[in-house]
Amino acid sequence: MKIHFARAILTACLALGFASPSADAATVRIGLSSLPPQNGNPFASPARTTWYTGRAYMDMLTQLGEGTKPEPALALSWTSTDPTTWIVKLRPKVTFSNGEPFDAAAVVFTYEYLKTPEAQVDAIAREADGIFSVRAIDPLTVEFKTKLPDPGFARQLSVTPIIPPGYWKKVGKDGFLLAPVGTGSFKVEKWEKNRVVFTAFKGSWRAPKVDGLEIIALPETATRIQALLSGRIDIALEIGAEDVDAVTAAGFKTYQRPGTSVHVIAFNQLLDGSPFKDVRVRQALNYGVNKQAIVDAFAHGLVPPATQTAARGNAEFDPTLKGYPYDPAKAKALLAEAGYGKGKDLTFEMAFAAGTSGKDWEAALQQTAADLEKIGVHVVLRSLPWSQWVRGVQQGEWTGQAFGFEYETLPTGDLLRPYRLYTCTWAHPWYCDKEIVPLVDEAKSTFSAERRKQLIKQILARTNEQAPTLLMYEPLGLDAISPKVEGYDQLNAIIPFARINVKN
Repeated sequence: MKIHFARAILTACLALGFASPSADAATVRIGLSSLPPQNGNPFASPARTTWYTGRAYMDMLTQLGEGTKPEPALALSWTSTDPTTWIVKLRPKVTFSNGEPFDAAAVVFTYEYLKTPEAQVDAIAREADGIFSVRAIDPLTVEFKTKLPDPGFARQLSVTPIIPPGYWKKVGKDGFLLAPVGTGSFKVEKWEKNRVVFTAFKGSWRAPKVDGLEIIALPETATRIQALLSGRIDIALEIGAEDVDAVTAAGFKTYQRPGTSVHVIAFNQLLDGSPFKDVRVRQALNYGVNKQAIVDAFAHGLVPPATQTAARGNAEFDPTLKGYPYDPAKAKALLAEAGYGKGKDLTFEMAFAAGTSGKDWEAALQQTAADLEKIGVHVVLRSLPWSQWVRGVQQGEWTGQAFGFEYETLPTGDLLRPYRLYTCTWAHPWYCDKEIVPLVDEAKSTFSAERRKQLIKQILARTNEQAPTLLMYEPLGLDAISPKVEGYDQLNAIIPFARINVKN
């Protein structure tokens, strides 16, 4: 039946008029849900959509390796001379795709631009806010000074793409949007509404194995799968667990990228009259949801229930934390202690990024509501437009008592990132545990690996005890790949464009 189903999809693909496979095997084509909303703006966002496209043509000073450990990229080394001073040595003989040299002047120009009023609207400028000054010591050496001691400085260098000063001055930010230039493996030839066409940058410090690359926006998951099976694309990003059988039955491969985030339902504790001000209510909801049954049913058992706010692939994940087991009797008892023995009505606000494999998450939320109904908590799931959900996170415009969220450590890979961004120091926080703040501040600034390890364990344990969220599971992160493709994987949500090859 699976094979017949796959053949039916293939027939449908051809009937829809998708292009037949190209004879040009030197081009790899990738389908994803959307292109970056601000096109080639290198500083607009640290989100996945931007990484997936931007990393093809732009580079950072460092990149994240196994366990989110910083590794050389445009920078070869970084040395701390005192707690707030770093000397960074740059890779020699690197050029931008327009022929401009990559050197210390380009690094200084990039970071100085991020301090300008024009740049302040962009997310990457906020990521670089901890840097006090940048100066060139010689053409291949840069001195960075940070505002506070920051042993994670090298991770922070993995966030900011370096731009060519001469070209930026010539075309400006607006001109860069549709004709960006970088040091990456590919250079942009055409930036269209739903497609970006690249050619190989043979002069790149990591030259690609193929002659061309196309990144194509196909908003619906089903459309990406159809395009893959018909040969229109070679890689389909973000498929669902329910799509695996059809893809593999047709002879295609699937890839599950290592998790970097955790799905949660965030409790809005700071909302006036919120029942989540009481820790017993927060703990009750964690006991009241059968998360193992949910991941078995809707994620095909491909990920485990979350036990903490860190994904398993993070080097600071604590395997000793066991999370909240399913115990509806204990959940009811805690609710009764908190004064909600007769039940409680709640509204959870949710948004789903268009075109991603959100079916498993949406179904999981429906089952969550059904589980909570059994302990007397009646949940209304309210779907929000993505833009409205973003306003909730950034401006506190929530009307419900909880909302779907992801604890994401990327782009820096720092486990403390969500604690620093979305708790007490956030402009519109929904959770503030003042007992954790000094632990986070010390863990952020200590140069002792052992002390940081101790602090992280304390932070994770305290978070589990206080239950600021309903922990769910890691996102699936499934991609489908043509058997023609070699060298595809992902590490920390970065596609290794230089290593990908396509066989005849």
